[in-house]
Amino acid sequence: MKADIFYSSAAGRFLLLALQKTGLFRLTAWALGTRASRPLISRYIEKNGIDMSSFNGQSYGSFSEFFSRRKDISFDPDPDAVISPCDSLLSVYAICDGLCIPIKGSEYSVCDLVPDEDEAEKFRNGLCLVFRLEASDYHHFCCIDSGRTIKSGYVPGILHSVQPIAMRSVPVFRLNRRWWSVLETDHLGTVAQTEIGAVLVGGVSFFTDDGHHLRGQDMGTFEIAGSTIVIMLTGDIRRRLVFREEIKSAWRDGGEARVSIGSAIGKIINN
Repeated sequence: MKADIFYSSAAGRFLLLALQKTGLFRLTAWALGTRASRPLISRYIEKNGIDMSSFNGQSYGSFSEFFSRRKDISFDPDPDAVISPCDSLLSVYAICDGLCIPIKGSEYSVCDLVPDEDEAEKFRNGLCLVFRLEASDYHHFCCIDSGRTIKSGYVPGILHSVQPIAMRSVPVFRLNRRWWSVLETDHLGTVAQTEIGAVLVGGVSFFTDDGHHLRGQDMGTFEIAGSTIVIMLTGDIRRRLVFREEIKSAWRDGGEARVSIGSAIGKIINN
């Protein structure tokens, strides 16, 4: 069942509200954390063509444990290289007034991603990097630079329509659960990072909780239904960042480029 069925009709929205009230989504998330969910693992691997050679024959006690599996990663040692925080498809947007960023079937403004106006203002004329994880991707993410968190927050997500739910065709607005932070980094200056989960279930488990980060450090993992990381860089970094050719080409064409966790997506040119 595609999620859009919940938003495209009055019946779908009634069903969504009913499922929210019954707690069925939470029950499903719980069930995926039990041993009874283990048969789903092999089917998921086959369906999504996942290469398991990097996981050294690991065994998993549940589907949730498999989904958040861990592997050893390496990262580009060049301090001027900007590394990808995850395995994903990357799209790039220039930040300007009125920018709407399409993520998970909705549109986000800069202030949706960093709901602190003073902090969001720091990224005016900067860059927005959207890393979209697919089902086959490794769902851990790493720190793109060493530094410290100076501000962070959590937004529980919203789902509503501006007209009564019973109407057949109404403008539906939905923004998923998200965790945001603003970091002061050693090589990239001020950076904003937002992890986006789902409206109903799924989230993020963080491994660093003291506010200090090391470049390439395992920062956290997405749980079920979480699948997007957004990085925002300042205008100064935008002027000095040279992307890899395939990323520049994808940006020019409005598309996405495949990137790998820890690998360089571009390089900072120091004048």
